[in-house]
Amino acid sequence: MSWYQLPATVPWLTIAVLLPLAGALLVLLAPSAARSAIKQLGVLTTVFTLVLVGLLLGGFQQGTAGLQFDEHHSWITNLGISYHLGVDGLSLFLLGLNALLFLLALAVTDPKMPRFKEFVLLMLVLEAATTGVLVALDLILFYVFWEATLVPLYLLIGAWGEGRRIYAAFKFLIYTVLASFFMLVAILALAALNANQTGTLTFDWSTLVQHPVTGSVDVLGIRVGIQVLLFLGFAVAFAVKMPLFPVHTWLPAAYTASPVPTLLIFAGLISKLGAYGFLRFNLSLFPDGTRSAGPYLAGLAVTGILYGALMALVQSDLKRLVAYASMSHLGFIGLGIFTQNLLGVEGALIQMINHGVIIAALFLTVAMIERRAGTRDRTQLRGLEQRAPLFAALFLVVSLAALGLPGLNGFVGEFLIMLGAWSRFLPLAVGAGLGVILAAWYVLRMYQGAFQEAPSQPTAFAEARWTEAGVLAPLLALMVVLGVSPAFFPAAVQATVQAVVSR
Repeated sequence: MSWYQLPATVPWLTIAVLLPLAGALLVLLAPSAARSAIKQLGVLTTVFTLVLVGLLLGGFQQGTAGLQFDEHHSWITNLGISYHLGVDGLSLFLLGLNALLFLLALAVTDPKMPRFKEFVLLMLVLEAATTGVLVALDLILFYVFWEATLVPLYLLIGAWGEGRRIYAAFKFLIYTVLASFFMLVAILALAALNANQTGTLTFDWSTLVQHPVTGSVDVLGIRVGIQVLLFLGFAVAFAVKMPLFPVHTWLPAAYTASPVPTLLIFAGLISKLGAYGFLRFNLSLFPDGTRSAGPYLAGLAVTGILYGALMALVQSDLKRLVAYASMSHLGFIGLGIFTQNLLGVEGALIQMINHGVIIAALFLTVAMIERRAGTRDRTQLRGLEQRAPLFAALFLVVSLAALGLPGLNGFVGEFLIMLGAWSRFLPLAVGAGLGVILAAWYVLRMYQGAFQEAPSQPTAFAEARWTEAGVLAPLLALMVVLGVSPAFFPAAVQATVQAVVSR
């Protein structure tokens, strides 16, 4: 079932990738002094991209597990590399989140910032790359888009960040480049092994998934399944990007140093690309490897839940507090993925969207607090509710969604993940439950300390402006809608998830 039928002859996904690049070209041609025009070009480009993705969401045929809007063309035939794009239940809603967050990021970008033209250009290039990651189905094409996200992110943090921005950008780059090398080796090995089994060299996901590699090899005298080794090669890259404990150490520095528009993409979307990679490639291509290594990664995910929550409890800098809270909530997504059952994986998919919405709203509100109060130190913020009741109300809704209050979107995904984990990893489900309790602790303390406790001395704090409320409005609306009526989401992705977990 779909709301309408889109013409099959139109390359919708190629257009979705090229639209941000077209906008970037227009920005490149614009004079640097025309800051207002450059911002309008950036925002309009992201609006058109969001409209296009909205059309794809409406035209998506629910209840089917196969790829849709499929584009498949020969590219480098001798090497088995093709130009293959497509979407299914794993990538559909992430594509929508991608488009929405880039629109909000460019909407809040200050035209007065240094080298504004270059900033907008890099953001649009980054949007094209992230869109490509979500729709590419040839492994080499996917790898190209995956690596293409690194350069814009490195420059956006290093050139426009704050504090130890060069250190943070370089650390992120080193972690991701090294991890991606393992994935590249695994991609090449997978294609070679598949060619030995089938006689055809290909990097196409839809072909490889039909012919899982088999066999085992000796590693230091231990017999290890080939799928396990390939699984680990991909997993290193995706675990760093999420990130999973203990390869998370780049996250606090990168999140703290990033400028706010970049941070919305970094926290709201980039981490989901790692989770998406696990679902698209690890669970689909290496089912035996997932069954062998998955329980250990589920354990690391729960460790990350507890570690992130405990670190959030001891932070006074609101930006770092939210960064560690993000890591903790990402652990729930990892746990859901590695339950390898319908409830857990559906919950992970839902929580990927929910986390992107909530964490973007949290970082936006933290930036608004810092701009008004001149500090992010929660120990210096008291009684803000008395001076800005509307702002306090908006932040309260975001905070309640972050701690998983029933009726808001944060509850839905965590509940399904906990159900899935309960039936597969009971001790880990108990550990994740402790993470929920800790989340309520650090979120409520953050809100009450900043907005409700009596200030030691009165300070000026401006009320929320309509433009700020307008930026938060779509995120707040999604928190309520997804929390009150979440059923449509599993219905749209269930067929795809069932196909993944049944392999």
